[in-house]
Order: sequence, then C-alpha cells, then structure tokens
Amino acid sequence: MLDVGCGTGILTSALAERGSKGVGIDASEAYVAEARRHRSHPEVTYELGDVRHLPYADSSFDACVSTLVLDIIPEFDRVIREMRRVTRPGGVVASGVFDFWGGFSASALVYDTGSVLDDGIRALRNEVRSHPLVWANGQAAVWRRIGLVSVIEEPIVISFDYACFQDYWSSFSTGPTRIAQRLLALPPKRRAEIEGHVRNGYLAGLPDGPRSFAIIVRAVRGVVPH
Repeated sequence: MLDVGCGTGILTSALAERGSKGVGIDASEAYVAEARRHRSHPEVTYELGDVRHLPYADSSFDACVSTLVLDIIPEFDRVIREMRRVTRPGGVVASGVFDFWGGFSASALVYDTGSVLDDGIRALRNEVRSHPLVWANGQAAVWRRIGLVSVIEEPIVISFDYACFQDYWSSFSTGPTRIAQRLLALPPKRRAEIEGHVRNGYLAGLPDGPRSFAIIVRAVRGVVPH
C-alpha cells in the first residue's frame, strides 16, 4: 500500500496496525521527519519525494491512497494518474477530500467571516470552494476519466470537537494551512477584528465551551482494470 501525501503518517500507521505493509511519501521534510519520529512501524517506510513523479515502477503496489491532499496540489490530475500507474491491475486507488462547498462548517465560519473584511481571504475561499474535487462526485469524475473502473464515491461524516473558542481558533489561525498563512499575513488589527467576529459566531450568545461540528469528507475508490 502506498500513502500519497502521507503527512505525519496518521493513515499510514493506522493501516499498518490493521495488517498492511506500506510506504508513506510526502514532499515535506518536516512531515516525513515527524512521521518517522512518532509513527514508526516495522511494516512502514516513510520517504521524501515529489508525488507528481512517484519514484516507483509500474504496478508496484496493491493499493494507493491519498487523504486531504489532492485538492491542494495544482497538478492533481498528474498525481492521480501516477497513483494509477503504480497500482497493479485489480488494485484499488482511493482518496478523500473535505467537502469545502457545504460540508465543512467549521472552516466556513472563518472563511465567510474573513471574506467580508479581507479581499485575500475572499479570493482564497472562492478558490477552495471552486476546486473540482471538493464537490459531490468531483473525484469520481476524474477517476472515471483516467480509466479506473467500479468507481464509488461516498460522503463520510466525522466530528470535529473543540474544547473552547481558543482551541477552535488556533486550529485555523496557526500552522502551515492556506487560511492560517493568510491570517498571519494580515495587520494585527485586521486579524483581531476577524477573530472577534468569528468568536461571536462560535459563541452564538452562549458561554464559551465545547462545540462540535459535523464535517463531510468525500471518499472515492476505483479499481485499476486488468
């Protein structure tokens, strides 16, 4: 099994715990180092590499997966074709991405609020939501176009739980994500203004405390034909 864009190895190690022998590949040195440090497993190898040009021979893997990655890579078509190339006939190619159009309310609160006050966030929101993979059956259409068969796409609902507003806000305002980098680039006064409005939306007139958001991940699988 190959995990494309493995990040810190969460999925790679989880699959290994369930009996898979796998390789996780990512272009980020920091992520690969984190995966090797905290999610090592005797049946897993983590490698640094460009997922647009996978360094493996044709039909090298029984399955190839990618989660929450393809929609942030401009050349996603190339990556998906590479995933098909390195998967043996009869093997499975699978992916999952957030439904940013209507299934990620936790991020929508930040994006929609920020869009009112900053043109850069508005442009980023529009870019994220217009991506062809994040719409219903968007991935399935690409899977069929590149010749995969028995294609199925299904929505998976998961829960994002936050202990308080600060827990919620820090998950979007820090780190390497596109929205966090845009927020960090804003003047402090504008960033604080956005945070204040987002806080009002999170609290909704209630005391600060736990909140839970239902999030949709659209998952697709297809089979490499014989």
